[in-house]
Parts: sequence; C-alpha cells; structure tokens
Amino acid sequence: MAEPNYITIGRTRKAHGLTGELKVSIEERFLEDFLKCERIFIDVKGAKIPYFIENVRGGGDIILHLEEVSDRDAAIALQSRDILLREQDILPDHLREFETEEEEGLEYGFVEGFTLVDKSLGRIGTIKEVLEMPQQEMAFLDYKGAEVLIPLNVQLIVSINEEKQEILMDLPEGLLD
Repeated sequence: MAEPNYITIGRTRKAHGLTGELKVSIEERFLEDFLKCERIFIDVKGAKIPYFIENVRGGGDIILHLEEVSDRDAAIALQSRDILLREQDILPDHLREFETEEEEGLEYGFVEGFTLVDKSLGRIGTIKEVLEMPQQEMAFLDYKGAEVLIPLNVQLIVSINEEKQEILMDLPEGLLD
C-alpha cells in the first residue's frame, strides 16, 4: 500500500494544565477538516504518529486533548510539533469554494490571461494580473507600451467569453490616456 500524503494543518504549541491537554494553532483553511476528523498525526522525529482526538475546546486558543496523552509530561513531549492530516481526510475543494473565494477574494481573478477588448477601441491587450484595490478589482495590462489599470466592474463589462478568453468592455473616454 502506498504511503499516504500528509498535509500540515497546524502546530502544537504549549502543554495546557495537568491532564495532558495542548494548545494548538490550526490554519484557518483547515479548521473545518480538523474539527471533523477523529485522528490527527503529529510529526515526531520525522515519523507521523497517529493520535485520536478525545476533546477539542476553546474560543480564542484551541485546547486539544488526545487519547493516551493523560498527563502534563506526555503533553510537553508533543509541544511545538507539526499537526498533519492525510490528504484523503481533507475536504475536497468543491466543498470549500466559499473559503477559496474569501481567501482569494477576487471575483474576476479567472480573467487573468484573457484579452481585453473595448467596444470602440478594439483590442487593448492581455490581462497580466487582476489586482485587488480598496474600491474594486483592477485589470493590470500593457497598452501601447505603458502599464495600465482598468477597473473591473459590472458597469463597464459588456460580456466575458470564456471560450475565446476575451472580456468585452465599454471603457469611458479618456481612461487609457
């Protein structure tokens, strides 16, 4: 059987109390995976040791109690170590769409590489990057040898053709001057 792929989702921090609990920090994007799993793996000298979760609690700090870790000394031995899950224990990406949107935050990120075409001026150029600015997202591209930023918003976008990888816009006069 092939060795499973492991993904680091966080780290143990310090022992907490006398009953073997540990403070842990978990990356936000893996928090849901962590909370639904029955066991985690802790990297101990390169070996991925499985531990079953007995209890998770805490508001700000996450306090973790593992089965078979019943005293402070056992918890101290697990301080400052990577916490891992097997790849198959991580939710598939389609179940985390809402998280990736939040993470990337770019509604128009998918138009990178698309050709920007203006209704009256024709082909403007290829979008190199979509940048997040405080007010809105901006397309970053070269136009007549200069780098320009064009606002990506519903008022200016006429259509987006994903097949042709084109975005048709109605840009206000003077925007490219």
